[in-house]
Amino acid sequence: MKTLTAVTSRLGNRPGNQDRCLVEKKPGHVLLVVADGMGGHARGDLAAQVAVDSLARSFQRASLPINDPQSFLKQAIHTAHLDVVDAGRSHNPPITPRTTCVACLVQNDVACWAHVGDSRLYLLRAGALLKRTRDHTPVEDLLQSGLVSEEELRNHPLRNSVSRCLGGSPRFPEISFDQEALVAEDTLLLCSDGLWSAVPEPLLVSIQVSGELEHSLNQLAEEAESASYPNSDNISGVALRWLAADRTTRVTRPGVTTPDTPMPDSPEAQDKDELEQAIEDIHRAMLEYASEMKK
Repeated sequence: MKTLTAVTSRLGNRPGNQDRCLVEKKPGHVLLVVADGMGGHARGDLAAQVAVDSLARSFQRASLPINDPQSFLKQAIHTAHLDVVDAGRSHNPPITPRTTCVACLVQNDVACWAHVGDSRLYLLRAGALLKRTRDHTPVEDLLQSGLVSEEELRNHPLRNSVSRCLGGSPRFPEISFDQEALVAEDTLLLCSDGLWSAVPEPLLVSIQVSGELEHSLNQLAEEAESASYPNSDNISGVALRWLAADRTTRVTRPGVTTPDTPMPDSPEAQDKDELEQAIEDIHRAMLEYASEMKK
C-alpha cells in the first residue's frame, strides 16, 4: 500500500494544546486519529492523550488483516472511552476529562472511519468534496433539519456545544461510521474544529490539488490560525494521500471472507464478539458502581 501522510498541530492563541494526532502504520494498514480535548472540563489534554494512546494500543494488538474494520473501530473507541473515564477517576482529585475523536482505518483500497463529537473527516476526490462526517452537535442537528444555514451555523450561540464525546459517563457514546473504496490520489483529512471552523470549505478541499501534502496541510493550518486571530483555537490535522494498493496484502473487503477467516456469524466470531462485549460490560459496570458509591 502506497500512501503519503502529514500531521500538523498548532497552539493557536490558547495557553495549552489539548489536541492530539496519531498516525500508526503496520504493513498494508494505517490508522489515523485526531482527538480534541474539550474545554470547560478539566484536563482535556489528558483525555485526548489517553484516547490516542488507547487507540494506538488497540491497533498494534490487532491481527492482520482486520477483517471487520467497523467492529475494530467500535471496540477500539469503546476501550478508549473507558480508558479516559479511568484516567479521570485515577486523578487526584477525581476529574471527568472529555474529548472528541475521529479515527480512520485504511487498508488496501478501503477507508473506514468512525467519529464521536465534532472532529471531522473529509474525503476529497478529483478536487472536490466526496464525503465528510456530520458533527454530533445541536447546531448540526438544526442544520440537518433545515432550521439554520451553513452561514448561520458559524455564528450560532450553540456552535461550540458537543452532544457526544469520549469520557464523562461510563456509558458508551453513540458512534457514527462510514467507509469508502479509495481511488488513486484520494485525500483524507482528519481535523479538529479549530481547523475546519476557521476556513471556508473550498479552502479545505484545495489541499488535494495544491501540491506537496505536508506543505499544503501546514499552509491550511496557517490560514486557519490567521483567520481566527486573536482568538484562534488549537489547530490540528492529519492528512493521507492514497496512491496505490498493495495487491500482495491479503485484506478482506466488506462482505468477503478468506478461507482462514471466521464468518461474521460463525460460532468463532460470535464467541469472540460476546467475550469482548462481556469484558466491556463488566468494566463499565464497575465504573458506574464506583460512581454511585461516591455519591
